[in-house]
Amino acid sequence: MAVTVVTENIAAQLDLLVDLRRSFRYAAIDTEFPGFIRPTPPCASEEERYADVKYNVDRMKLIQLGITLFDENGNTPWQGCCWQFNFSDFDPLVHPSSPKSLELLRRSGHDLEENRRKGINGDKWSNVLRNKLFDRRYGSVYVTFHGLYDVAYVIKLVTGGAPLPPTLREFIAAARRVFGAIYDIKYIAKYCDGLSGREFGLTRLAQELVVKQDGNPHQAAYDSLSISRVFNEMNRRYNIGGNERFVSVLYGLENSCTESKERYQRSTMAYHPDYVGQYGFQAHSGIPPPPMFVILPQVGPPLHQAYGVPSSPESQHQQSPLSCHGNVSGMGNVKVRR
Repeated sequence: MAVTVVTENIAAQLDLLVDLRRSFRYAAIDTEFPGFIRPTPPCASEEERYADVKYNVDRMKLIQLGITLFDENGNTPWQGCCWQFNFSDFDPLVHPSSPKSLELLRRSGHDLEENRRKGINGDKWSNVLRNKLFDRRYGSVYVTFHGLYDVAYVIKLVTGGAPLPPTLREFIAAARRVFGAIYDIKYIAKYCDGLSGREFGLTRLAQELVVKQDGNPHQAAYDSLSISRVFNEMNRRYNIGGNERFVSVLYGLENSCTESKERYQRSTMAYHPDYVGQYGFQAHSGIPPPPMFVILPQVGPPLHQAYGVPSSPESQHQQSPLSCHGNVSGMGNVKVRR
């Protein structure tokens, strides 16, 4: 059963999550947000796609974050265990949204007015959420499905609502610093026998793999639970967890993520204990990082306060966000993905 997290119980639930993360190092995540105000056409390049992501996420508010913890064997702390954090930041009467998306969320059980009264203030809790849920000292591995917008909204959340990085390269670098290792199972499915060459939403993929689903789709906790179960079934069948090609590649940004990984692996600067990356995070001295990731400190300033510090190797070449927008639904409209 999903644990609903609001202002009243957030401190206790975060402490519980911290305790559990020591034994359950995998975390499946999902987000719910009010749709898209600028869609992405199918012809979009990866730079154009990110430009649309940034345009939407910078102007819109996160409604819900879902998390499911599990271990390397797929075990959760208890049967059906998952959490959903409801945020108070989105006001349907004031903030930009897609009417169709809001109707879908309401039909899925979201009470947006109740969230306004009892939900979590994302800006107020930003640093606590970053330190409790996305602190790299736990060595967590994150799993998502079609996770470009999920990753973007989490980055916005843990930076106190700051705008997303201006370029695609900087966004990928920021994702690496926040998440470290992350798997996007929609991307991975492209390379699995019996799944490749076919397009799946999460519900359809779970059905294809004969994976049990609980709760309502479009509730972030239950979607994260489904993501964890699909990942574990795919790992059982295809051993995806041992394949480096699948780490930290987001569906829709495959080429850019892969190129970024290759650049990062060639770079030696990020492993220097005194190196400060583009968002001001410093690597732990004395703690060797995994082969391709920087270890974040236990405590540090919000990411958005560090703009202007020496940039990382990822951000040396600036790119101009491009656009070929139109009234067309395409890859960028990823939240309608079930």
